[in-house]
Amino acid sequence: MAKRGFLSIFFLLLAACGSIKIPLSLSTRVYTPSSLPQIISPTPPFIPSATPVITQSPSPSATATTPTLTMTFQPSLTPLPPVQVEIVGCNTSLDVTHGMGEVTNAYPLIRNNTELDLAQVCGTLSASDEARVHPDKTVCIASLPPHHQVTLKLTVDSGFKQDTSIKVDVSAGGGYAVTDSRPSCRDLGMPGWVPSKVGVIEPVP
Repeated sequence: MAKRGFLSIFFLLLAACGSIKIPLSLSTRVYTPSSLPQIISPTPPFIPSATPVITQSPSPSATATTPTLTMTFQPSLTPLPPVQVEIVGCNTSLDVTHGMGEVTNAYPLIRNNTELDLAQVCGTLSASDEARVHPDKTVCIASLPPHHQVTLKLTVDSGFKQDTSIKVDVSAGGGYAVTDSRPSCRDLGMPGWVPSKVGVIEPVP
């Protein structure tokens, strides 16, 4: 009986407690979070320099090139002279026939480069030590056809065993006149040497 009474009282107290509201706190506190602490870096911040920076672009590399030389041969535009003369040889000999002792012989090659037949083509030899006039000092041919040539033999009386400078003057019909000379006869030929085509008229090669 006593046990039942105790249980009844216990349940009544529990029911009473369920209707009672107990405040959790008499006052409501508002918590404000504290600010983050300031972080001080040991390295000073980067400050851009006021000095301008000049950026130089790389210069183009110089490549050594070898120029290519192209040689072009063109025919000469200088026309040939109408009449040419060239002393191709010289020698000395004895002229007993004319009683002159030692004489100097010269061999001029005469060319006709014109389109005309040259008449009365003559060559005259002179020497630095010339004495008497030799009969073969001047030699002429009647004509020289166009683009033909001829070698003459001219002779002058000269000093015995002396080096002689010589000159040949050529004239032809139509007023043509040309000259060739050599400072020394010894540079042109040997004693007794004679060209093989003296007096022969032939085409210019």
